[in-house]
Amino acid sequence: MKSGRVVPWTASNLKDGVLVLPKRIAVLLAAVSVVVAVSACSEDFTGGAACPVLCPESGFEIVNDTLDAVVTLDSTVVGFPLPGDDGQLTLMQRFGGGDTVITAGVVRFDFIPKTVPVGTSTDSAAVTKIDSVYLRLAVVSGTVDSLSRRDTVKRDPVTIEVYDVDTTASDFDTAAVRARFRPGTLLGAFTVRRDSLPDSLFVRLDTAAFRARVQAGRLRVGLRIRSDSSMQVPISATEVGGPLFLRFWARAGADTVTRTVTPASSSSSDDGELPTLEDYMIILRGTPAPPAQVLAVGGLPAKRAYIRLALPSRLVDSVTVVRAALVLTQAPVRGRTDDTVRAGVQANISVARGLLDVGRAALLVRSVPGLFQQVRAPADSGLVRFELASTIPFWRLTGETELPRVIVLRSEREGRFPSEFHFYSNEAPASLRPRVEISYVPRVDFSLP
Repeated sequence: MKSGRVVPWTASNLKDGVLVLPKRIAVLLAAVSVVVAVSACSEDFTGGAACPVLCPESGFEIVNDTLDAVVTLDSTVVGFPLPGDDGQLTLMQRFGGGDTVITAGVVRFDFIPKTVPVGTSTDSAAVTKIDSVYLRLAVVSGTVDSLSRRDTVKRDPVTIEVYDVDTTASDFDTAAVRARFRPGTLLGAFTVRRDSLPDSLFVRLDTAAFRARVQAGRLRVGLRIRSDSSMQVPISATEVGGPLFLRFWARAGADTVTRTVTPASSSSSDDGELPTLEDYMIILRGTPAPPAQVLAVGGLPAKRAYIRLALPSRLVDSVTVVRAALVLTQAPVRGRTDDTVRAGVQANISVARGLLDVGRAALLVRSVPGLFQQVRAPADSGLVRFELASTIPFWRLTGETELPRVIVLRSEREGRFPSEFHFYSNEAPASLRPRVEISYVPRVDFSLP
């Protein structure tokens, strides 16, 4: 795989759960004690009379090194979070600034009752009459929703549209779903001024169209917004806000009693290896493709940067690392609406053991104390450092063949905001490529005198 290549990530790559790394507290405490002792002297690691107890004149020898050819593979992996693992459905439209982004949500009702009770008996009969169909949505409150620099955007009207996006195609055929967002499949709409949008709203749906879906026993709806301004409306997903649901009134045959029916969002998919698909986001129009020679983080659909390191074994196993950092050079992204909006770029380690599959390794990640995020704006440039000193002891406990030395960068607002960050890859000119800067003590004897 060529360095810097954009690799698509699909749900089929996921086969195992997240694996937990082992912990050996004694070894970590010993290493940390050296780091604290050496760092107590000064920023340039000089010892002597300034700290005679921690750093005597015959103290530690500090070696500073820069590893330029340390990255063996780096790639941009696209397609996060996985469908159904979104947390919220961010309905977005953004115009201007050289880019246009439109997102949508899909909510599945794979089990809609075809019958209702008759009279006071326990018998049921097929639904013959339907009245007043509503889709209930919960708006996430307290979320930054303006993608425009105009302060008046929240007073602009926004329309939430509901489409019939049911198809016979595969659950992962997003092209077939996108094609259903057209005027002929519109089921209903709700228009309100953005600053008056309630936390819970009911969108009335076309009764005749819905009746056919009741007879089929299922309905899948697509949600999107329209407005004259750039904005977003976040809808609570099933995982965090409880099930989304329909509400309609139905009668069976000659029965005079009208029943209230409230089917909740549901999925008939039973893959066993995927998040549930009661609801998920899709991208109708995403951010522009990243240029060559860069690693992209964020954007829509969301991307992660996969960086595999080849650290010399002596630096992992035989020395005490005082400081270490993965140093990247940020390439500015300018000309977009949000190019000055600051957000966190998080560094994680991959915990995908025993395999080199880039997509899966970029998914199975965990944070490590000390491997901090950096807050950046897409338009920023220059060097960005991600600390590795606390990560190397974890790698020391597991062989590289079992646990490759992989750093994964992702956006703190992954899948919820279009901000995208670019860092030069291993295909860029030598002066811009990723590197590791490390300071270490060649040997420390922890034994008692």
